[in-house]
Amino acid sequence: MIVAPRLVALSVLVLMAGCHTAPATNPAQSDPDFKAVLGFFNAYSNRDLDGMMKYLDEGALFHGPGTTLTRQQIKDFFQKTLQKYPNLQIETGSPKRVQDTIQVRVKVETNSISVNTWIFEMNSHKIHSYSVASGTP
Repeated sequence: MIVAPRLVALSVLVLMAGCHTAPATNPAQSDPDFKAVLGFFNAYSNRDLDGMMKYLDEGALFHGPGTTLTRQQIKDFFQKTLQKYPNLQIETGSPKRVQDTIQVRVKVETNSISVNTWIFEMNSHKIHSYSVASGTP
């Protein structure tokens, strides 16, 4: 009887279709804080200083070892970096939310390669402050 195998095949297909789950969405696509951090790095890798700065809030700070830079000092730093390293390349990992921060593993290639975790604190979907934790070169 040919109808029975077709009925079984149809039943299996219906069952499989019912069990199919939609693919998980990438949080970076929907989280406005992730979008801001990734936009900052995209602008950095495209050497777009003004683009980078639009992701920083007006009171943005960088906290480094023994120093804190204001928004204008951050801009000056990146301007000098982009001038000094015309072949600068950046690769970023996926952002992760860790407590109240967003952390991203970043590989920066200039004359040498450094790999660090950048840690961002956000305010209204803009970068309020950030720091860089040492990683492995």
